[in-house]
Amino acid sequence: MKTWSVESLCLTVAAIVLILASVVALIALSDAHAVPRWLFSLTIALAGTALVVSLRIRALAMARNTAQSRYRHFIDTAHEGVWTLDGDSTTTFANARVAQMFGTTPGAMRGRSMQDFLGDNPRRDLDEMISADAAHVGYTHDLSYRRVDGSIGWAIVSGRPMLGDEGMAEGTLLMLTDITERKAAELELAAVQIGLEVRIRMRTAELERSNAQLRIEVAERQMAENALAESFRELRQLSSHLETIKEEERKRIAKGIHDELGQNLMALKLDVEMLHARTGQRHPLLKRKVGDVLDTIDLTIRSVRAIMNDLHPSTLELGLPAASEWLVQQFEKRSGIATSLTVSEGEGPPPDSHRTEVIFRIIQECLLNILRHAQASHVEVELDIGTEYLTITIVDNGVGMGPGDAAKVASFGLRGIRERVDVFGGQMVIDSRPGGGTTLAMMIPLESHETEAGLA
Repeated sequence: MKTWSVESLCLTVAAIVLILASVVALIALSDAHAVPRWLFSLTIALAGTALVVSLRIRALAMARNTAQSRYRHFIDTAHEGVWTLDGDSTTTFANARVAQMFGTTPGAMRGRSMQDFLGDNPRRDLDEMISADAAHVGYTHDLSYRRVDGSIGWAIVSGRPMLGDEGMAEGTLLMLTDITERKAAELELAAVQIGLEVRIRMRTAELERSNAQLRIEVAERQMAENALAESFRELRQLSSHLETIKEEERKRIAKGIHDELGQNLMALKLDVEMLHARTGQRHPLLKRKVGDVLDTIDLTIRSVRAIMNDLHPSTLELGLPAASEWLVQQFEKRSGIATSLTVSEGEGPPPDSHRTEVIFRIIQECLLNILRHAQASHVEVELDIGTEYLTITIVDNGVGMGPGDAAKVASFGLRGIRERVDVFGGQMVIDSRPGGGTTLAMMIPLESHETEAGLA
């Protein structure tokens, strides 16, 4: 049965009214008394009204057709895809954009199932898109679609139910936005990111291996440094012990010379002096020979005393200031170099015997180096004995040293001095330049655990 639209029904009624009016008008013209005047007037009025209504309806229909044409043009030229489905998910309408995305035409899409294009997606997502629940507000998903040629694209698909006159869902309206290029870029970026993560993991693993190896090397190096430091400590202890043994041996030899050779020489001198006194004038030649023997004995005694003082000066028993004063006097007498000594003593205790002997040898070695290399004409020696530190400063006006001279292989004198200072945990500074003389400053603690360990 054909369904009549409101416009068709109205136009049909208007046509019938006009026909009736025409019949009444013809009857009235043929017989004026056959039709009452009021009926004629009513007929004419109805005819006019029907004519106006029909014209108005025609104008509204034309306006509606124009609006529909514009809407269709908008839908067909929209950048978004518009796709409508009926209750069986069959295509009822598709604009040009959707057809272009799927690689076909709108006409070819009508009657085709949604599964033909979106069937590769999860069923749950598709069921949400085409839900027949009229209360649904719609869902949006990133879905893949399959083109007619079999290639794959991606789109943002938003589905909403289409409601009928009674408010029930009669189909689904789908809006599609093509994101194939964006998805391809995302996939490419994801692949790059995965590759980057793989490289990062590989690099991290490599760095971890390198760090582990480095930690092993650092531990080995630390062990080697500790062993080297222990070797240095043991060498310093040995050096200090050897110096102590050397000094004790010097003292023992000097005492042996004094007790045996010195006493024997003195006894021999007394006997020769008695012989010299008894010879008198009767044996002048013998007396002269005995006098020569006495001179030789005196020279020998002086040589023995010099050897004893070189081995272990007796002034060391009087303390460091007295021993240093004797050493400076002997150096000036033997070398001819003007030498001065300045001693400053604090209220603290004097250095112990071991420090006194080592510091005495340090000053002696410095003076010998000046005599051998400096070509100086004046030397100043300063001793400052404080409560915690003892400072030694030796200044000469000699030829000085160039850069690196102190580190030369043959510089055993300075190395020996530095080693003696290091044994006590002290410090040594050399200030020298070619032609400007040399200043040697040393600071030695009066108490040192290192020395005690070295003497153990």
